[in-house]
Amino acid sequence: MKIISLNIRGLGGTIKRNYLRDLIYKEQTNMVCLQEMKCAGVSREKVCLLWGSNEVDWVENKVINSAGGVLTM
Repeated sequence: MKIISLNIRGLGGTIKRNYLRDLIYKEQTNMVCLQEMKCAGVSREKVCLLWGSNEVDWVENKVINSAGGVLTM
């Protein structure tokens, strides 16, 4: 099982999203854990774009004040 865990420090930028999507694809990852996302919410569309397919489930711990939030796919 391959797991990627990153402190992404904000998921808003296109460069970071493309890097993450390419990394998931290249490494044939089974699970991804992202810390410090700093976005108010994650839609199904955004998760599917990051994962590279619709075959994904996720759990999100939303941003609270200055705490950046966590996403596990």
